[in-house]
Amino acid sequence: MPHKGYSVMALLLYKNEYIEISREGGYFYIRSTTKGYSLESLSKLLQDSFPHVKITSFSAIRDAITRAPYGPVIFGQERERIVITVSSDELRAYMTLYVPDNELAPANRMTLVKEILEALNNAGVVYGIKTDILAGNLMSGTEYLIAEGTPAVNGTDSEIKLYEIETPKPKVYESGKVNHYELNLIHRVEKGDWLGERKDPTPGIPGKSVRGNLIHPIPGRLLPLLYDRTSVYEEYRDGVTYLYAKKTGAVYYKGDAIGVYDVLEIKGDIDYSTGNVDFDGYLSVKGTVEDNFSAVSSKDMEILGEYGVGSAAEIGSKDGSVYISGGIAGKGKTVLRCKKNLYVKYLSDLTVECEGNVYVGFYCINANIRAKQVIVEAPRGRIIGGMIDAEIRVSAAEIGNVAESRTVIRVRGFDRNKLRTELDEKTARLKNARQRLTELGQHIRVYSCSSDLSEEQRRNYEVLRNEYADLKDEIKDLEYDIKNLVDDLKTPGEGAVIARNRVYPKVRIEIKGMVEEITNEMLMPTFFFKDGAIKTK
Repeated sequence: MPHKGYSVMALLLYKNEYIEISREGGYFYIRSTTKGYSLESLSKLLQDSFPHVKITSFSAIRDAITRAPYGPVIFGQERERIVITVSSDELRAYMTLYVPDNELAPANRMTLVKEILEALNNAGVVYGIKTDILAGNLMSGTEYLIAEGTPAVNGTDSEIKLYEIETPKPKVYESGKVNHYELNLIHRVEKGDWLGERKDPTPGIPGKSVRGNLIHPIPGRLLPLLYDRTSVYEEYRDGVTYLYAKKTGAVYYKGDAIGVYDVLEIKGDIDYSTGNVDFDGYLSVKGTVEDNFSAVSSKDMEILGEYGVGSAAEIGSKDGSVYISGGIAGKGKTVLRCKKNLYVKYLSDLTVECEGNVYVGFYCINANIRAKQVIVEAPRGRIIGGMIDAEIRVSAAEIGNVAESRTVIRVRGFDRNKLRTELDEKTARLKNARQRLTELGQHIRVYSCSSDLSEEQRRNYEVLRNEYADLKDEIKDLEYDIKNLVDDLKTPGEGAVIARNRVYPKVRIEIKGMVEEITNEMLMPTFFFKDGAIKTK
């Protein structure tokens, strides 16, 4: 039965012995006259000859084929011959053609190309049109990227380079008959030396959409350049802000802010010409500390004399580390104290009290040392005589000697579970501190990118910067503690004494109150505390 909207005025478009296809008022009708036409044949006919028809009722097509004679009924409606779509960012335009194959043939292409260009113009697509596609092989129902805009190139943030301070790591080596133990502990700069620089951000390059509209880039951010204005100054040249030292001193960081701390440099020895030295800052002695004189600093100290230190009265750093290039032969008089680590070529006949680790290049002879760890680093490094009192670990190639000098090694030991708990707590604190640091950094960047701050905003900015600097210092301390805790937990058992080559008789090993006297030479032993006893492997 004919569809209600169908009339005898419908335009017949196709007819064979099985079906008729006609159009009226923008709708397409199908009528079957005889059974025997397959759905596959009809599908191919519609694809090849009627690509501009949008199928709206597959059931109508099925019924016309399976219930012939049947219809006419609506099965589709006219769709646009050329469909142009533009992406939301207007950087790409796509084209889909719904035209018969004969119109896609190169010989008939001219009229179609004009129609495509008109459709692009109607869609507002005027830039980046790919004309090579119009000259190539085209297929109906296939989507083509017909136009492509030029994306904006966003600006780059300012680039910052600052003076690098490396973690102290001594080098132990032998050159001929000379043993060397080198370390750069104090990072000294002269007045006017380069400390850092910041390149200006770039504004970026504008782009253009397929509709011809300008696409504005996101300009790079001007990142803050943090420094101590009492010891560092800046100069601006050719798009770069340079930082220079206002004075001679030692480079340090508070948070991300670079500064130059006071450093006292003794070009010769500490002796009658200088008197005893107690300096609030970094101390660098190019020579030595003469017998009975003392050298104390609040920050790191280095004593660089080739022949080391003799029986000085006292050497110490209240808040830092100490590096002595040539070692100490204290003659039973010298006392050395430091808050952090001691780095020294050799130790002989002195007392050391160190809250951090003691790193010795080559040997300890008759030294009384109390520290967290005592490590003699050279492949033939030795501990002979004296009393070594460590919390975590003592390590040397040889402990004792063939003369069987009395040597006492005491390790106070630790609770592994407590250390793990402390590590977990500090790791959690570090994570929270880093998250807070990121938040503060974002707030600081907002303020630093504005050139017109109110008085209240400036005060808030300074508060944030101070909090940021304090938090950065806290993070640095936590990272230092976590690194040490991880290293401590690598120790066998709950305290260990490690002789990498051998241990000799008359050596007393004491770990967590348990004692073992060495009566025979042993090769490469490791003594450690586990299950209430000293074990050996």
